[in-house]
Amino acid sequence: MKKLGLVGLVGLFLSCGQTAHETKVEEAPEESRFVKEVFATNLYEPTEIVVLPKDRILFTQRRGAIKQYDLRTNELSDYDSIPVYHEKEDGLMGIALDPEFEQNDWVYVYYSPVGDEPVQHLSRFSYTAKGLINEVVMLKVPVQREECCHTGGSIQFGSDGLLYLSTGDNTNPFASKGFSPSDERPGRSAWDAQKSSANTNDLRGKILRIKPEPDGTYSIPEGNLFVDEDPLTKPEIYVMGCRNPYRISVDPKRGWLFWGDVGPDAGEDAEGRGPRGHDEFNVARAPGFFGWPLFVGNNYAYNEYDFETGISRDMYDPASPVNNSPNNTGLQNLPPAQPAKIYYPYARTDIFPQLKNGGRNAMAGPVYYSEMYEGRSKFPAYLDGRVIYYDWMRGFIYFLELDEKGNPTDWYPFMPNTEFNNAMDMEFGPDGNLYMIEYGTGWFTRNENAKLSRIRYIEGNRPPVLNASASRYSGSAPLKVIFDASESKDYDGDKLKYQWEIENETFNDSSFTYVFEKEGVYYPKLTLSDGKGDYRTQQFTIEVGNEPPVVDIVIAGNNTFFWEGRNIAYEVQISDLEDEKGVGIASDQIRFDINHYQSTDMAEALGHQVPVSNGLTLIEALDCKGCHKVNEKSIGPSYTAVADRYKTDRNAVNYLSRKIISGGGGVWGEQAMSAHPDLTTEDAASIVEYILSLANQASYPLAGTFTTTEPEGRYLFTAAYKDRGKAPLRPIESTRNIWLRPSRMAADLFDDSKDIQARGGDIRSIYHGSWVSFKNIDLTGIASVSFLVANREKGGHVSIRTGAPDGEEIGSREIYPDPAAGPATSFQIEINDVKGFQNVYFVFTNEGEENKLLYIRNIEFNPKP
Repeated sequence: MKKLGLVGLVGLFLSCGQTAHETKVEEAPEESRFVKEVFATNLYEPTEIVVLPKDRILFTQRRGAIKQYDLRTNELSDYDSIPVYHEKEDGLMGIALDPEFEQNDWVYVYYSPVGDEPVQHLSRFSYTAKGLINEVVMLKVPVQREECCHTGGSIQFGSDGLLYLSTGDNTNPFASKGFSPSDERPGRSAWDAQKSSANTNDLRGKILRIKPEPDGTYSIPEGNLFVDEDPLTKPEIYVMGCRNPYRISVDPKRGWLFWGDVGPDAGEDAEGRGPRGHDEFNVARAPGFFGWPLFVGNNYAYNEYDFETGISRDMYDPASPVNNSPNNTGLQNLPPAQPAKIYYPYARTDIFPQLKNGGRNAMAGPVYYSEMYEGRSKFPAYLDGRVIYYDWMRGFIYFLELDEKGNPTDWYPFMPNTEFNNAMDMEFGPDGNLYMIEYGTGWFTRNENAKLSRIRYIEGNRPPVLNASASRYSGSAPLKVIFDASESKDYDGDKLKYQWEIENETFNDSSFTYVFEKEGVYYPKLTLSDGKGDYRTQQFTIEVGNEPPVVDIVIAGNNTFFWEGRNIAYEVQISDLEDEKGVGIASDQIRFDINHYQSTDMAEALGHQVPVSNGLTLIEALDCKGCHKVNEKSIGPSYTAVADRYKTDRNAVNYLSRKIISGGGGVWGEQAMSAHPDLTTEDAASIVEYILSLANQASYPLAGTFTTTEPEGRYLFTAAYKDRGKAPLRPIESTRNIWLRPSRMAADLFDDSKDIQARGGDIRSIYHGSWVSFKNIDLTGIASVSFLVANREKGGHVSIRTGAPDGEEIGSREIYPDPAAGPATSFQIEINDVKGFQNVYFVFTNEGEENKLLYIRNIEFNPKP
């Protein structure tokens, strides 16, 4: 069993000197009284967490691993793994403990089994010290695997012992331009969510509610959405009309069901299609239909749309919705649609201004009641009855107070100054502490900032807040590093003591400079104490002797925008101090690619970070290089040959992973492959995925011209180079990403503003003295800026400035709309010849005018001819 000691984690925080939870707190607690302790990092797509009795934690990872953390020994172990199909978004999605777990040891898991049958399993297992045993498949959810997306997969129990399971709509959204995916053409059911979410006879796009029975079967409780035995309905359905209810919770007292629903992508409303995309936070006090794919948000209705002819019909009626899709196998007349309690688009919204703007991934967390816990550091009574609502992308967490109808009446921002790297799931443990897993910033990969942590509430003396950094973590010798903990603080005003340990030396300053003269790996450690028994420690890893490579992509002309038909001259430039002194740059370690992301949320969700292959790192650390090469046959086949053979095999990852672990031969000749029994299944899968990726690599030269063909979405130029390393120093990979976005954008995609109101892609309310700004815009080669203005307001003066609202003016114009000219007019403002990245401000004035000045639909940066 592979274990990871707590002390060995880089950047791990520890504390001691616990203080008992003595009194109820009836005022809003200070953020400083919540302390986040990180137990583990570098997780691999964690999905759902449960806290066991006796100080143990289990959490699942999408590719099949189940991890266990022991709070007594501070060890993270590979508890078990389940073979899963994990293409697209499928895999091991959810886990829950039976309400009588202490008596029966039952654990419930929702996952995608390997094999040719496209299905999801809800299974019950028995928990043992050595792993899960005695699987009983309780429920099967048929799905389609050929076209993504949306799995749901969260499992929760109510206090009445009923099991709730969320399922996604299992529908490809990428051919619907961000609107309702309701493609009724023959052979297009994978693009029609009416076949799932709005289908009363299908288990997808739902939240199911069942009563598990002791023999591994289940019964249907009273109060589900469909109570009769109509063959056109599924009695397991409690809630229908969901898109991707990824994480759910159940109020242990009120019995209410909560979920976040990840919404579609359209950035603007469109006549004939329907509303822009919204994420939702939903509350079900009773069973019902919650709209998708006919409605979104506050019952905003889509048009019925013919994908064959492009003709739009009437909008759906939320009071009497009808599903007449040929892919529907259930009732045509659906229950009335229920609106979401919280709903928000990519842009800012006046309805919920606290949500700001950006990418969206709504989630629901648990409801807290202090009387249910006895821990010394349990959360305060102020949070009683509040449900956790959080957003995976935007990083906020709120404890919501709700009225008797489930509407939010108070939003308590939870640790708003603490960074959460895509919080995936959270659960209160028996001690009243909040346990959390964070997915990390890169999609479909292992992330260093993917974490397992615990958040405690400290009512008495608070431990110091450690904020320490190193200016360099790697480089050639001699390496000068500035260690700085001067931003550390103590909320109780205690005098802080610093103790840095580097090799055999000790330093007591808050910051200092140290020069590492010799090559090697060093582990500097800081202990920060407050003199009252509380302390924090942080350990760094400094590798001396290998300078990180420098990777750049030089793009001629503008580095912010693209337009259809733009010819982009580019060159990838790589330099590495050690490699250039030795045998030269390793050309097979250069990765370069150009990708287009049509979907807005796909580009947002990547978080401007390109996944780096962990499989290649593992290969280089093993004995693989002795038998295999990338493009040439050695004792064993080349990696590209393996990729070509298995690239269409849906079970290739599982089959080849087992082969790597167990060894064997006979497929490629007489030479047998060595076994690697110490590899985990997830690490073996990483190796296989890297090899299989070699079959799909686009071949772009490192210098050339690329022509854009799309008017929308985003283009990503990415280059990476991994140097050769130098034992015991690891190879270092550096990456350079350049995102290009359309030169025409919705007006409300600004970064900052004053005295404006924006909605639906538009800036709808602009007054004298209002401004909007866009950060880091490359104005190289930009000749003018155009505004599409609705002909309905007074008009005024527009000044384009750089740096600040009163910065250098680079262009201006009077803009006065003419209602007689039609619904909208485009106005163009020529700008000075400005090069490089600027913060661009649009300042609007009309002295003496108190009414609205302008209504802007979009803004376009026009290139020079």
